[in-house]
Amino acid sequence: MKISVLASGSRGNAILLKSDDHSLLIDLGISVRKLKIRLQALQEELSGLEGIFISHEHSDHIVGLESFCRQIPAPVFATEGTWERLAGLKLESRESFRCGEKIKLKNFQVQAFRVPHDASEPVGFLIEAEEKRVAMVTDLGSVNGLIRERLKGADLVILESNHDPKMLLTGRYPWPLKQRILGRDGHLSNQDCASLLTEIQSYGLSWAVLAHLSDENNTPELAFQTSREVLEDRIDLFLTSQNRAGPKLEI
Repeated sequence: MKISVLASGSRGNAILLKSDDHSLLIDLGISVRKLKIRLQALQEELSGLEGIFISHEHSDHIVGLESFCRQIPAPVFATEGTWERLAGLKLESRESFRCGEKIKLKNFQVQAFRVPHDASEPVGFLIEAEEKRVAMVTDLGSVNGLIRERLKGADLVILESNHDPKMLLTGRYPWPLKQRILGRDGHLSNQDCASLLTEIQSYGLSWAVLAHLSDENNTPELAFQTSREVLEDRIDLFLTSQNRAGPKLEI
């Protein structure tokens, strides 16, 4: 299975998974033009697209969806709560799923689970293909038992490492926005990300990808160092960027 992060952050999110001649997109929060540029940068293409899974309705996860589906029709999967917020989108194929339900699409099996975030019915994803498991949780304010259980046993985890609390508290954001980010339904800090990785690393984890880094309240160096210090040496650690595609991994 190949995993390519095409964009990650508050200005857009999209992740491509491929298995043989089949592929999935997780979120589509960038324009079609930018999507094509990012795919080209990673020498990838959208062959055999079986579906697009949406984690929640915030614009940085869906802004390119409507125009993309006009050009390349594909089934779009989301929770009922998310679809209620996206009722105005003009899409030919809307599919609903429930958390815990296992959806089989060619080589892939996709299972969603609830996460704490300030959206209608936000989810993370556990995706299995070729006897490998990938977990994706890119927008959450806190960690609970369900999330820990879903991430245990994943070969690769893509996990939010959004902010450094000191940078956020001393930064220029207005106080209500700081409170939102720090709240249990906001975004995960570097320290909370590292703590969760520490808990799950002994359950078969081999790759960890730090996602949704804030341009304003974080640095790649801080995010990487905070998690690298607590992870076993055998685990490969990668950073994402809002401004470029990558990483591209094969597991």
